Amino acid sequence: MGLLALKPSSLYSRFPGGSVGLALIVLRLVDGLGLVGEAIRLLTPTGTSSEPTRVLLLGLVLVASAILLMLGLRTSLAGWVAAICTAGAAVYASHHQVLTGSAMDAWAFLFAVVFFLSGSLALLGPGGYSLDARLSGWRMIRLSPGQSNSNGQKEG
Repeated sequence: MGLLALKPSSLYSRFPGGSVGLALIVLRLVDGLGLVGEAIRLLTPTGTSSEPTRVLLLGLVLVASAILLMLGLRTSLAGWVAAICTAGAAVYASHHQVLTGSAMDAWAFLFAVVFFLSGSLALLGPGGYSLDARLSGWRMIRLSPGQSNSNGQKEG
């Protein structure tokens, strides 16, 4: 007896469960923590900024996208927003914050990892253990081994 899970608007599932779903939730959590780390770094008063409103807005968008990604809500949109804001945070940090040597290397590495994680999650989707999966309107279709095809002939 087979079990097929379909999202009504597609022929394939963007919400895998099992080990793939667990891997996606781990990626979402790691990415979310990295985004929160970027926001904290941006909002710490290590340097003076001539544009505090833009930095505050960028930090808030990073935190909001982190929360959405960790919950698995609007994951594709949140992933793209997070990737774009991560690139903006990297540009801001390189121009306005005083980072030297290994500290700069560490933050550049974090920006790169979070950028690619966010973009990957935007493309892969949230997985089965997410609010997107719960709100998508899944339906379960049970396929039995002796189900007949459209011609009325028994398959199997």
